[in-house]
Amino acid sequence: MLRKLLTLLTIFALALIPAGLAQDATIGIIGGADGPTAIYVAGEWTDGLGRAVEIPESVDGVVSLTAANTEILYAMGAGDLLVGVDEYSNYPEEANALPRMGDYSGPNVELIAASGADVVFASTTLQQDAIEKLDALGLNVVCVEPTNLEELYEGVHLIAAVVGADAAPLLAEMSASLAETSAAVPEDMEPVSVYFALSFGEYGDYSAGPGTFIDEMIAMAGGTNVAGDSDYAWPMYSLESIVAADPDVILISDYGDGSTVDQFCALEGYGQLRAVQEGHVYALTDDLISRPGPRITEGFQQVVDALADAGAYD
Repeated sequence: MLRKLLTLLTIFALALIPAGLAQDATIGIIGGADGPTAIYVAGEWTDGLGRAVEIPESVDGVVSLTAANTEILYAMGAGDLLVGVDEYSNYPEEANALPRMGDYSGPNVELIAASGADVVFASTTLQQDAIEKLDALGLNVVCVEPTNLEELYEGVHLIAAVVGADAAPLLAEMSASLAETSAAVPEDMEPVSVYFALSFGEYGDYSAGPGTFIDEMIAMAGGTNVAGDSDYAWPMYSLESIVAADPDVILISDYGDGSTVDQFCALEGYGQLRAVQEGHVYALTDDLISRPGPRITEGFQQVVDALADAGAYD
């Protein structure tokens, strides 16, 4: 049964390539004991900015300017191709030894150009100026930064195609993990309202809105995202709006100091929230729930664990 499930999930992941993603790329599928394996050859694809990307015949060196893409490369067994990464690429441990090419919002174009990389995997948002300069220098820049789970699968496919790796094992593993965690969520559970705090207090009450993988994970865990009806993917929420929604559960992005929940609950105004009074405020590891990479499955497990602790599944 497990092998059958993995095979079905692999086929599902492979089927997530939309018609517009692969324009002129050849995809071959061969059979294996644990299901199909996708093999990609040179061709033209479309990246996260909608740009046609010519797949090199061979790739010997890669620079990754997002931590998520760094994790994807390692997870596919292509980490040895990396010759440079951004400042936030801290996983797996081997990534910490790689040369730094600037931070997420300020890539160092000179260092990247001097790295000898055949391909640069860049962001779709804050790196536009650097991307234009790298393009002008003739470097092969591929922009991959998913905002939801479907785009994450697509991004894994694209990165695999560029570096000549096999995406199928990683996608099967991710899909199986998500399915296993989802199995713990009752189908007939009572509605649970959930508010996700990307930031709070002096940094602004930013949350995760529709079309984001955090919104999807909350729904997959049986929750209703308070910010799910927002007009923006990452909306600013006022404290008054949070109090008015009075969510059953509050999830907070934790950046590693371990005091995030206490800080949230201690701020003026937040203490009147029912979730605070009932102890249903939970810290989620930021690297797991905000990075669109392989460990998003661990982030989803944390969401499910939080709702289970809050009694949502009783």
